[in-house]
Amino acid sequence: MSFKLLNISTMYKGYLNSFYNRFIEAKKLTYSEHLALLLNDSTEFVSSYNKTFRRLGIDSECIIANDNELQKKWCIENLTGKNRNPDILGAQVAKSQPDVLWIDNLSFTDKEWLNGIRKTVKSIKLVVGYYCSPFNSKIFERFMYVDLLFTCTPGLEQEMTKNGIKCYHVYHGFDTDLLGRIAKETNEKKHDFIFSGSLTTGGKFHGERIAFIEELLKAGVDMDLFVNIENKYKIKAKQMLHLIYNLLSKSNVENLEKRLPLLEYGSKPVSGYSEKLLQRLEPPVYGIDMYNLFFNSKTILNYHVGIAGNYAGNMRLFEVTGIGSCLLTDNKKNMNDLFVTGNEIITYDNPQDCIQKVLWLLDHEAEREKIAHSGQQRTLKSHTVENRCLTMIDILNKELRWRS
Repeated sequence: MSFKLLNISTMYKGYLNSFYNRFIEAKKLTYSEHLALLLNDSTEFVSSYNKTFRRLGIDSECIIANDNELQKKWCIENLTGKNRNPDILGAQVAKSQPDVLWIDNLSFTDKEWLNGIRKTVKSIKLVVGYYCSPFNSKIFERFMYVDLLFTCTPGLEQEMTKNGIKCYHVYHGFDTDLLGRIAKETNEKKHDFIFSGSLTTGGKFHGERIAFIEELLKAGVDMDLFVNIENKYKIKAKQMLHLIYNLLSKSNVENLEKRLPLLEYGSKPVSGYSEKLLQRLEPPVYGIDMYNLFFNSKTILNYHVGIAGNYAGNMRLFEVTGIGSCLLTDNKKNMNDLFVTGNEIITYDNPQDCIQKVLWLLDHEAEREKIAHSGQQRTLKSHTVENRCLTMIDILNKELRWRS
């Protein structure tokens, strides 16, 4: 069964800034030319999956909702005079007339928009959400207004199903096209041990990850950090929210977080970053630069955020192994469903275990390279974006047949 799919997605702000610094000419292009250039350059979820869906015969389009330059350009080309519409996303969906409306980032919608878009755009047969991140009560409310959710870990699938939301678990995958874009100037690795990602304080984000990395650094582990961190003013604001949260909790205010969703960010104590961590900071990397970093690193640390619970499934699992480097990741109950631990990847149970294993990996080059090669072979066989897209197409076709 053939269908038309429209994906409302976003890209990391850091990557978009990098794109516009490198492609100054993009502002002179038409909307279609501009979008094509962006998707061709990007390594993010939306570009990989959109490209692969099209390769597999699906009429797939996408909107990058947080790219203001692109969105302004679309309005200039499509909305003039009486047709100008403050609901730009709604107008874009109406023009596309998709069978399946796929939304990667539900924060750009609300329940009224989700409820109304079906009535406005009659072609829509299925509204799909994709969510693999920490969420607050406002985002959770929006889950109730989609027909189904895709998520990346079994734990999140169980939580959604428990709350009455139809949910399918499909792991992330590796885009094999990226292998042809890696700058393989030398086989010598520049970095011994790295972490690349975000270290957002407080709430349901990266507090445990920050504490874990701090413990490694305190023990003297030589580790380079290519990370996004928050400025001191944002941390102060979260600390203030925590004080307010505690005061209101003592006042026995019922349904505290439901009444004031912002307080969720202050539900746990918020600390800043240690001097040791700040001293190891390198600028964050995005897009193909991130994959080049992985390729040029001997061992890469992975640490799942709290929302993953006891299950593995983040993108770093497949990005690092797919590029052919050695992955050192936190041990989860489903890890052996994905990789042969000790053979294709290395797992750790706590900071001390992690320290021992990274030192062993750096001292045993031949064994480390064998593990990295085995991990890559497993990912290229079992964990590609094409594998995932084929699974999703089967699910979407089944859902469309059921509704017809």
